[in-house]
Amino acid sequence: MHLQKLVTNYSAYNEWATIKIVDWLKTLEEDIPKKTSPSSYNSIDLTLQHILKAQRFWLAFISEEETSHFNWTNSEGETAEIMEKLRSVSTQMKENFSAFDEAALTQTLQLNMPWKKNELPRYEYILHVINHSSYHRGQIVTIARALGITVNIPNTDYNFFGSPGF
Repeated sequence: MHLQKLVTNYSAYNEWATIKIVDWLKTLEEDIPKKTSPSSYNSIDLTLQHILKAQRFWLAFISEEETSHFNWTNSEGETAEIMEKLRSVSTQMKENFSAFDEAALTQTLQLNMPWKKNELPRYEYILHVINHSSYHRGQIVTIARALGITVNIPNTDYNFFGSPGF
C-alpha cells in the first residue's frame, strides 16, 4: 500500500478544490455569502467558517497538538478574511500531511472528545477531514444554486484534479 502517495494526492486535491471554490466565490456579489438558504449551515459564510474550523481542528489533532480547548464558535470576521484563512489552512494540511511517512500514517491516534471517542490510524483521520471538506464544498454550491447562481460554478471532483484545462 502506498499511503503516503494517497495522502499527498488527496491533501493536494483538498487545497486545489478549496482554491477553486474560494476563487469562484470571490467573483460573486459581496452580499451573496451572507444570504440565507436552508442547509446544515444556512449560508455560504457559515459553511466556510465550519470548514475552516474543522480543518483547523483536524490539522491540530492529526499533528498531535492540544485540542481539548479548541474554539468552535463562529467568527464575526469578513467572508473574504475567512476565505483566505481557509486557503492557508488547506495549504498547511497539504504540507503537514504530505510529510508523514508510511509508519506515521498507520500510527493509531486516539480521539477523546465529548462528541466522539475512537481510535483510528492517522491516515483515516486525514481522509476524513478531506472528505468532510468536500461534502461542505458541495453544500456551498447547493446554497449558491438555491440563491439563483448558475454560472461559472467550478467542478471540484477529484477526477478533475490535475486534469489539463480545469
